[in-house]
Amino acid sequence: MSNKNIFCLIAFFTLIRLIVAPSFGLGVDEAHYVLYGYYLDLSYVDHPPLVGWVQAAMLYFFQDSILTARIPAIALMAILSWQCYRFMLLINATQKQALWATAALNSSFMFGAIGLMLLPENFLLVLIYPIIMSVLRIEEEGKLRNYLWLGVLLGLAGLAKYTAVLLVLPLLLYIVVKKRTDLLFNPHILLTALVGFVMILPVILWNASHDWISFTYQSAHVTGNSSLDLKSFVRSTIAQFAAYNPFLFLLAFYGLVASFRSKSSPLILAAWIGLCLELFFIGTSFLKPVLPHWPALFYCLFIPIGTVLFMQSSPKHASITRGIVIFSLILSAIIHAELYGKWGTFPDYKSPFRDIYGFELQTKQGSQLLVQIPLSKKALAVMNWSYGSRLNYYSKPYGIKTFVLDDYNRQFALWENESPLGYDLIILHSHFNDENELTHIRCDSQTVLKKTDILINNGKVDSVEFVQCTNYQGKK
Repeated sequence: MSNKNIFCLIAFFTLIRLIVAPSFGLGVDEAHYVLYGYYLDLSYVDHPPLVGWVQAAMLYFFQDSILTARIPAIALMAILSWQCYRFMLLINATQKQALWATAALNSSFMFGAIGLMLLPENFLLVLIYPIIMSVLRIEEEGKLRNYLWLGVLLGLAGLAKYTAVLLVLPLLLYIVVKKRTDLLFNPHILLTALVGFVMILPVILWNASHDWISFTYQSAHVTGNSSLDLKSFVRSTIAQFAAYNPFLFLLAFYGLVASFRSKSSPLILAAWIGLCLELFFIGTSFLKPVLPHWPALFYCLFIPIGTVLFMQSSPKHASITRGIVIFSLILSAIIHAELYGKWGTFPDYKSPFRDIYGFELQTKQGSQLLVQIPLSKKALAVMNWSYGSRLNYYSKPYGIKTFVLDDYNRQFALWENESPLGYDLIILHSHFNDENELTHIRCDSQTVLKKTDILINNGKVDSVEFVQCTNYQGKK
């Protein structure tokens, strides 16, 4: 069986990503995780440490750059594509069907982004297929090495993202449904748990020394409001519908239903994992909007599975599926071309590049203004934590102090390790910030030093005011 075609397909997608990767700035999450690498630690407030450890290794071995920050994401997407192809063959797809499934995964808009930007999800995605295979091997062989390997994989998943805990329930449900409870009442399963526990010890030890801050943060982050909100659910669903591509979104849910109807163990196990994940995120979306990349694991499994199973259902459906994937690939190519060339024009403040363009320029201008302040206690600042990661990252070359005047994400306070009280601050105030937020802070005086428009093709992506706050004294 030749693998030449899949290697060529993966090489093609990888090459495109390597070309596009250096052409746009770091997003809010990306920059945050690069900072993890700068502030190497056992764990962090909002996520376990694996993404930070990888970024730290990249910073240690290579020169800091946008491409350096994105190479792990590109490599992990290539690995995921290979795993996807092999899993499709396991569920009796032909080589051509497995190729179409892998192409479908890579054509999804969200996976195009995940293939460029390193997030905790990237690691969870490349672990899911090995986890499934380990459970199947335990079911077939029951050998000690398979139990140990499953413990390692689950431990790595725990080091990647807290939602890895959601994998435990579907694995148990699968074993119960298959009437293999003997696998649970086995001394080897204790070794699986022990290995997994030892691997996540850094997270536990860090949290124990930081008042269990991650668990408090994650609880608030997931549950959001205490009352149910239908609009939140609708917004979350629409966001996923658009982010993963509407046609592939529907294929994914077709794949979930068809997997439960299958007698194939790999599909049934995948279906239990997918169902538990999706029910969790559907439930939480009634409390707080779910960002599109959070349920990526579900779509990672069921966009390819849905592609294969729909193609296998009839020749007509196979033709429709090929058309969907080709159309998705064309749209994805257009998006990547625009990311690279930025040829499009958009109305003022409607640019899709809002979060990935202009932060390097505004940080540079802010640092130039900061130099002109004669006092020693001076710093750049932002009012919203979502801007803090870009400010901190892009200020590194200038060696200046930065502050985030927002208590929502306490990670910045740990990194800053100092109060901004008494500092003269230059606050970068974006067009998209709350226009009244500057009235909520205490300063001896506030002065607008400069205003800069961030432009692409003469269209305003953003406008930034540089506001000097003399002798910052906190919030009102």
